[in-house]
Amino acid sequence: MKTSWLLELDRDHSSYLLLASLAGLGLAAVVLYRIGLIGSVLEILGIIVRGSIRKGFRLWERWLAWANWPLFLTLAVGLLVVGGVAGEPLPGFRIVCGLAPLFMGTIACLAYMFIDIERYEVERGHKAIHNPLKGQAPATQLARYGQQVRIPLLVAASIAIVGGFALLNQGIYDIVGRRWYEVGDGTEGPNYVDFLAYAITKLLGLLDVLDLAKSHHWLRAEFIRPAAWPTSALLAAFKAFFSLVLLQQVFASLRQGKLLAETIADFWSPHGPIHERARNALAQFGGGAIGPLLVSLRSVPSLTKEQRDQLPLVLATIGPSTIPALVRHLHDPQEHVQAVAVAALGLLKAVDTIPLLAALSHDSSAVVRQSVAEALGSLGTARTVSSSERRPHGRRRWLRGRAQGWWLGRRRRATPTPPCDPVKLAVKTLEDALADDSAAVRTQAIQAIGRIGPPAASVAAELIERLKDGDETVRCQAAEALGRIGGSEGATVTALIELLEDASSPVKASAARALGSLNEAASPAVPALVPLLQDRDESVRTAAAEAIARVGPLDEAATDSLAEGLDSPDTVVRAQTAEALGTIGAAAEDAAPALVEAMEDENDEVRAKAVEALGKIGETAAEAAVPGLVRALNDQDNRVSALAAEALGQMGESDNRVVSALIDSLGHLNPQVRGNAAEALGNLGEAAASARSALEQAARDEDGAVRGLSIRALGAIGGPTSATTQVILAGLGDADPLVRAAAVESVGRWGNPSEATMSGLIPLLDDANDSVKIEAITVLPRLAGATPAVIAGLCRRLLEDDSTSVQTHAALALGRLGPPAAGAGEALLQAARTGDVSVREKAMRAITLIQPPETIEALAAGLRDACGDIRIVASAGWIRAAAIPKEAVPDLVEALRDPEVQVRANAAHALGRLDALPPDAIPLLIERTTDADEGVRLNAATALKLAPADRVEEVMHRLLMDANSRVRLIAAGSLLSREPGNAQAELAVREALGDPAPRVRKAALERVESLVPDDALFLEALEDREGREEVVELRCAVTRLIKRLKSQAELRPRRVAPVE
Repeated sequence: MKTSWLLELDRDHSSYLLLASLAGLGLAAVVLYRIGLIGSVLEILGIIVRGSIRKGFRLWERWLAWANWPLFLTLAVGLLVVGGVAGEPLPGFRIVCGLAPLFMGTIACLAYMFIDIERYEVERGHKAIHNPLKGQAPATQLARYGQQVRIPLLVAASIAIVGGFALLNQGIYDIVGRRWYEVGDGTEGPNYVDFLAYAITKLLGLLDVLDLAKSHHWLRAEFIRPAAWPTSALLAAFKAFFSLVLLQQVFASLRQGKLLAETIADFWSPHGPIHERARNALAQFGGGAIGPLLVSLRSVPSLTKEQRDQLPLVLATIGPSTIPALVRHLHDPQEHVQAVAVAALGLLKAVDTIPLLAALSHDSSAVVRQSVAEALGSLGTARTVSSSERRPHGRRRWLRGRAQGWWLGRRRRATPTPPCDPVKLAVKTLEDALADDSAAVRTQAIQAIGRIGPPAASVAAELIERLKDGDETVRCQAAEALGRIGGSEGATVTALIELLEDASSPVKASAARALGSLNEAASPAVPALVPLLQDRDESVRTAAAEAIARVGPLDEAATDSLAEGLDSPDTVVRAQTAEALGTIGAAAEDAAPALVEAMEDENDEVRAKAVEALGKIGETAAEAAVPGLVRALNDQDNRVSALAAEALGQMGESDNRVVSALIDSLGHLNPQVRGNAAEALGNLGEAAASARSALEQAARDEDGAVRGLSIRALGAIGGPTSATTQVILAGLGDADPLVRAAAVESVGRWGNPSEATMSGLIPLLDDANDSVKIEAITVLPRLAGATPAVIAGLCRRLLEDDSTSVQTHAALALGRLGPPAAGAGEALLQAARTGDVSVREKAMRAITLIQPPETIEALAAGLRDACGDIRIVASAGWIRAAAIPKEAVPDLVEALRDPEVQVRANAAHALGRLDALPPDAIPLLIERTTDADEGVRLNAATALKLAPADRVEEVMHRLLMDANSRVRLIAAGSLLSREPGNAQAELAVREALGDPAPRVRKAALERVESLVPDDALFLEALEDREGREEVVELRCAVTRLIKRLKSQAELRPRRVAPVE
């Protein structure tokens, strides 16, 4: 049968008409674009889309921001299940339960789009999460929800939308819409699965997947179709929304790849602002930026040291997730890629990579070997941060960032083979590097050894050999490192004394500083240091003087030698000798009489240096110096008079002569003398109370510095009078910020301010000067407490101030207020997410002290911070927290993998506070029991007591052989509580009863008391301990236990103790 068409053209006419139609449409589009109609439509559409995204985010933030993606998905599926079950008798309930997850999923998708847009703005450099540059806005929502709103939430939201759409359609079908749907042949009474298939097939239709399959007769999957406009409209909206989501993801993926390439190119830009903006943005790309960024190094023709130093900092900022990628690039053919990867691993404190880095210490590139030495110094320091002794025990730990399954070594089920101590390996590698052909590598290796400190003392002999190196820098660094690591003190001191005769001034200064670092052990070096006090180089003189001050007092010969310098005919020598004696300080007290004579020198500079030196020597020189200093107040040189006034304040003498002379000096013509006299009176404290009137008068001096010092002195000499209070009130409003700051400080000294004084203090929280604000921040919380005005002012300074110092002081002040400052929680949370590193750390500390409602959110964000110090504070916060909520447990489990030792230890400690361990924490805690740090092992063992016995029995048996007695005791207690009579565990308890550490003995006694063991196994050890126990409390506990066990012995037969 021939088909009838309304209009039928032949082939040629049809083709021409089609081409003409397309041309006409194109011409119409050009015209519409020229007149601005298309642009207006697109602009209106953009406004609608952006407004919808923004509104959706606000709704999500209000109703669902509390739910992470697993909780969100659980809630959505729960609603679908309830709707499916309850919908049988009540079909309308299906509509309600379908709309709820549909709404949840929609606003969650919009929230994802909102956050993704802000993430893009950060990547482009328009916004910044931390430390916004000039012209950048803070990305507050990304900082707050960035970790929560990611792809898993988008997937969960999509599941909620699809499931909700299917349940909604089923509900409509059951109630009013049986004629609104066409049901395929043989499909009777479609159920939820049919409508779910209906929703999914329509989504797959967006990509023509099912249409293609249907056209080839491969698959027929459409059994339900809309048959009325309401269901067609609902389906159209459903497909349109998912089209928007799909397009957003496609464009985001394309944009991400292009943007990463642009950002990396900008990072290498010679233009400072462009480079800085790109540097801040790179961290937002996460671990995915590591490979392209390192590969980009291959196209850089040359790499400056500044760039080589800066790039590892950028990589380390991204966090531990970069470690696997960095390890893969350790053997890159390009030396700069290797060097940067090595340096970044050092900054990340990736201690597990020490064997890999040690293998690179013989690389052909000096640049790589230099980076290896620097990284090993950082890693050796990280390992020595929180433990004083090491043990060669435990399995080789595996390294993991966020990518799971990255193994540096193979885990074994059998008894582990003890690995080499990482610090010893680092030190041995650095020791070998001391013989490197490159002076730069030798220098870096020596610096690294110095950073490691005493654990590297075994290298002292090699460093002494380096003191004879032909390179001056190597000799300098070797001397400095010897001062840090110690080693054989006799040999070290002798070698450094010989180095004091080096021809190079920097080498001599380094040797002197190293001797000073050795303190009293370097006392034999004093005679060799004294001649350097007259060296022509100022750095040598200063280093020698500071070394003598730390090594100990001058002997008679040294004092006589210096006195000869004060009698030198050369003015410069006399001045330098006096200056050196001042640098030596209290150790030069025997030279005070000679300095008093030098105050009569004809040269102004010599007199000034002598007066200054007496002030630095301090109270020990008072008896000889005070009369001369009083005379010096009237010296013809104003500088000498000013220094004399300052020195009198450091003498500790407060007789009438001193106070009277200083009061007279308040009227000196020179403002420096007046200011120093006021400061000296303040240093004398209440003994200078008679100077109150003179100081009140000086507080009105024309010179701002004199006014400020006079007001500060008024605060130091005693409580206020009515006249003094008026002076202070005037000072609070003074035009000079030094005066305002001094007035605040004085009020803080007195305490109990009047209402008028408080009214003058509070506005200073918003002062234009940072010093004034810091003083107000410090004083006001102590005087006024956690009042709303004080808390509001501190929050303003925390969030709005442009000074990092002011912000950190505000955070500290809020923390000192404690729980009453809970209202500052939101401001502290924002600062802990978006502020400078120091601000984030102080804000995190304040949150742990205050424990506001935002604590959980803040600590969770802190555990994910790129800065190790902040992660340490956040993990410690969970130890202080009143309780650990379920939402925090996943972050704590993840923290067990942290590269920072203290974070791992804190996380294990916090998990030990739970009622029961989550299943995924047990394997990690077992892994942590092999940690090289004893604190981590101790906390992990304690937490594992909460685990099922069958999962940790093997671990506890192994821990009975741990190097730490407390770990052994914990393992023994765990085993005995589940397996009474375990001979090996009982032996560990008996050994702990005689441990040198009182806290271990106390813990052992508590364990014995709680176990109620067989008396024969512990009586002998307790009786032996009773006579030797020095701690009274423990001796009483031992006696009490002996009596208890003897009484129990009469009730049951003894079991023979195992032979040790």
